[in-house]
Amino acid sequence: MKFICKVFLGLFCFIQAQGLHAEGKLIFGSDLKKVAAERLADAGILKIVLVSDKRAYFPCAEKIYILPKNENNWNTIKASCGNPSLWSVFLRTKNTNAQNEGASQTDSSVQIVFTKQNIPKGKIIQQEDLEMKWASSRSTYGAYVQIENIIGHKAKRNIMRNSIIKAQHIVPMNAVNKNDAIIITSGSSGLRISTYGQALASGKLGDMILVRNSSSNKEFKAIITASKKVRPIY
Repeated sequence: MKFICKVFLGLFCFIQAQGLHAEGKLIFGSDLKKVAAERLADAGILKIVLVSDKRAYFPCAEKIYILPKNENNWNTIKASCGNPSLWSVFLRTKNTNAQNEGASQTDSSVQIVFTKQNIPKGKIIQQEDLEMKWASSRSTYGAYVQIENIIGHKAKRNIMRNSIIKAQHIVPMNAVNKNDAIIITSGSSGLRISTYGQALASGKLGDMILVRNSSSNKEFKAIITASKKVRPIY
């Protein structure tokens, strides 16, 4: 009888092992770290996940989803296998050196734009929502280096306080709209001439558009330099 029980127990364990293998390979902490790092980078969050690379989790043949445990708070994240989730696990995070208070300039750091407070989806971003801070150059790809380039744009998603602002976080707004009254500036810093005109097309900062000088009625191409301001192309 004992021999038969051992045979059945061994067969049961074998079947279970085969079932797990069929679902896919085991997921390790290193796998969750990699997926989480990509998700955090996309959100502009400078944090790392606190989990051992060798810690094993259930197999997962589905996409792994990373979300904050609490909205706009990435101190704890939730990693889920599939949607709806087959299983999920909560993991703690910590700030990187570049995000710690008092981060200072180093040879490999640059100043970029961070959020000063939580910005809800759909909000028009203002000066008081942003601040310049030092960050590691490795984390600045796609970041903005001037606050002026973000003011007036709309938040595409909820953006957590102390996050790096990147292009995927905002909906760019036109600096000039068609038929707008605009200021046309030309000349050097020592002698600058300004006149009024009309935009014949819409565009964002840096775009080239066709404009008309209100005094001469001449049409010409110009580069948008600021909100309602352009510089002629000679």
